[in-house]
Amino acid sequence: MKKLKHLFTILLTIFCITNVSYAASLDYGLYNVKNDVYHEQEIGMNMARTYLDENMILEKSEGKWYYTIKFSGTDYMNNHRICLNGKEVDAEVVSEDESKHTIELKFETDSVTPNLSTKIYVDAMERDVEFDVIPKEDTLNLVE
Repeated sequence: MKKLKHLFTILLTIFCITNVSYAASLDYGLYNVKNDVYHEQEIGMNMARTYLDENMILEKSEGKWYYTIKFSGTDYMNNHRICLNGKEVDAEVVSEDESKHTIELKFETDSVTPNLSTKIYVDAMERDVEFDVIPKEDTLNLVE
C-alpha cells in the first residue's frame, strides 16, 4: 500500500510540473479558449450555457494571466461575480452593451485552467445562481 501511495505521489508531482511548465511555455499574447459549464441541475446547465459565451479570451501579460468572459441576458440578470477556488475575486467590467444586454468581465487568474465559477443575481428568481466555468485547455488558440 505504501508503494502505491508513493507511486501516486510521484505521478501527481509529474502531472503538476508538466502542467505548470506548459502554462509557462505559452507565449505572451491573446488566446481564444472555449469553455464548458457545470451546474448540478440540467435546467441550470442549459441556462448557464445560454447566457455565458462559449468563447473566452486568455491573456498572458507581464507574467500574469487574465481571463475575459462575456455574459448575455443582462436585462434579466445583474451583479455578476467571479470566483476562483471558491472565493470572489475582483473583476473589471471591460465592456457593457445595454442594447445587446451583454457584459464582459476581466480578472486575473493563477492558472490556465483555474477552479472557476460565477455567481449572478437572477431577477425573476430573486436570488443568486452559481455555476462552474471550465476552460477547455485543448482549445487554446493564439490570436495575437
